[in-house]
Amino acid sequence: MQKAFSISLFLLFIIVATSCGNRDTANESCGNILRHAKLLRIENHNGYKLAKVLNPKDSTIVDATYILVGKDVNVPENLPKGTLLRTPIDNAVVFSSVFAGPLDELGKIDVVKGVVDACYFKQPEISAGLKSGAVADLGPASGPSLEKITAQQPQAIFLSIYDGMDVKNIDKCGVPVIRMTDNFETDPLARAEWIRLFGILTDTEAKADSIFKEVEKSYTELKQAASAYKSKPSVLVENMYQGVWYLPGGASYQAKIIEDAGGKYIWADDKSAGSLNLSYEEVLAKAHNADIWLLKLFGTDLDKKTLLGMDNRYANFRAVEHGGVYYSDTKKTQLFEEFPYHPELLLNDYILVFHPEAEGKMRYFNKMKP
Repeated sequence: MQKAFSISLFLLFIIVATSCGNRDTANESCGNILRHAKLLRIENHNGYKLAKVLNPKDSTIVDATYILVGKDVNVPENLPKGTLLRTPIDNAVVFSSVFAGPLDELGKIDVVKGVVDACYFKQPEISAGLKSGAVADLGPASGPSLEKITAQQPQAIFLSIYDGMDVKNIDKCGVPVIRMTDNFETDPLARAEWIRLFGILTDTEAKADSIFKEVEKSYTELKQAASAYKSKPSVLVENMYQGVWYLPGGASYQAKIIEDAGGKYIWADDKSAGSLNLSYEEVLAKAHNADIWLLKLFGTDLDKKTLLGMDNRYANFRAVEHGGVYYSDTKKTQLFEEFPYHPELLLNDYILVFHPEAEGKMRYFNKMKP
């Protein structure tokens, strides 16, 4: 009797362990289905999915909970506390062109009915929609029109959260705000995995999962290939904006991509995942001898004269005189639209920059002209 009970208990353990270990099981209700993301949890439950956005500074705190229920089913009883969203959504406002990228790749760009900072959106469908009025221009991110947002009657607002941001006014619109804290993830694959949230919200979950698996595979292979190169150049990124040099923290996913490509990010010892706001003097003191300097510019074909025209003090950086400056013109490239959810593409560029012996063609960056 005791032996039969032990066997039954063992078999039950195997069944539970197997079902919970299979993260692709459609009926999973054993917890988080994501593998890399640390600030997002997605759980499958009976009749609904639960998405939790965690606090970037303390992941034990849940900043927002979304209850995702299909439009073709009845809303289950006794739901947990959270914001109810009926899926798939077909009317959304996006506060960043970053979020248009995954929606476009999932074949759901038509979901976007309103945008903030319209000049930065490059998708032909959005450009055409802005001209025809099918997509509303809601103003600049610094002061979007809450009246226009309300008039759109969107089902959701995709909003990128940053340090010190106050979303109280936006919350007053009465529209569910999807708090996108993916930019605070500390690993590139962790951020990329947020595409699975877009998939669930737009009923393209299988496609989103497939895209992420390919990203994961490519990124892992490139990272392994980069580890074989002996060179480890020191790397400075970005440039000043209105007197402030904004740099990614040493614990950010941006810093991790540099490390995975075989570079030494100069602020790697910093422990923050957000942005560092430094003065020219602070940056010069630590990075004047950097081997590589990576810049992102908008609408600029960079040469040395143009760079020094921005600020002649840039001449004090070793990379300027030794051919180590590389730039991406984000007006011409799809860098911002692609790399958050396709970090393997940026990783490949960095490998080519850091290791001249590597073969391939850069997608986003060019070497600064003399």
